[in-house]
Amino acid sequence: MVEISLRNVDFAYVKDPVLRSIDLQINKGEFVSLIGPNGSGKTTLLKLVAGLLKPTCGTVLVRGMEPGRMRKRQLARIVGFVTEDLNPIYPFQVKQIVLTGRLPYKSSFFASWDELDFQKVKEALAKVDALEYLDRYFGQLSAGEKKRVSIARILAQDTPILLFDEPTAHLDPGHAVEVLEIMKKLHDEGRTILTAFHEINFAVRLSDRIVMMKEGKIFAEGKAEKVLTKENLEQVYNTRFRLVNDPSTGLPYVIY
Repeated sequence: MVEISLRNVDFAYVKDPVLRSIDLQINKGEFVSLIGPNGSGKTTLLKLVAGLLKPTCGTVLVRGMEPGRMRKRQLARIVGFVTEDLNPIYPFQVKQIVLTGRLPYKSSFFASWDELDFQKVKEALAKVDALEYLDRYFGQLSAGEKKRVSIARILAQDTPILLFDEPTAHLDPGHAVEVLEIMKKLHDEGRTILTAFHEINFAVRLSDRIVMMKEGKIFAEGKAEKVLTKENLEQVYNTRFRLVNDPSTGLPYVIY
């Protein structure tokens, strides 16, 4: 079953083209990673799927519906989007941050929270090993702790499709590995995941399929061993690479 479909999609900010002739389908339960240099269109593609932008031409479908035409509450029950940084301007507690993931299930922004909402918040925090942060202030957390809470907020939203924009950005190796393990667990549960990765080897580690982008176009897509060739990498990133075989997985490991 196709969960996400982009057909001949172009997108431009004013007159500057960002995406051109994008054709991509993602099936239910797939983990697909977008890789490519900065400015290749990865984040813009995620925003189109999330309904935050509308294509200049072409069609974006989520479960057969155009996200830009769906009611926000309806779309938010299907798609959860973990953006690169969550920076609230007020001193919210963690439980208040995660509770916002329950808004799609409320009749209005000012509706009161019920027992189910608090249960979902605790379950979400437990899944990312952050339940102990429940009453702490978000601004007091480390970067890795904030990332886990950001993921918990989307888990409380309880959506079958998850989008991640650079989920390991600005994290040290230990926290990055924790986030990768959370994402793997979510995929194992059957969620459909589309993510943009800066770190190529993280994409290899988790993905069913990799989509390599360059200058707003899909340059190559498929299994890691098909996409990650020395020639492809050097053409897309304009620098030298070395590929070795990871003996633990049999998959390519990229050195640069």
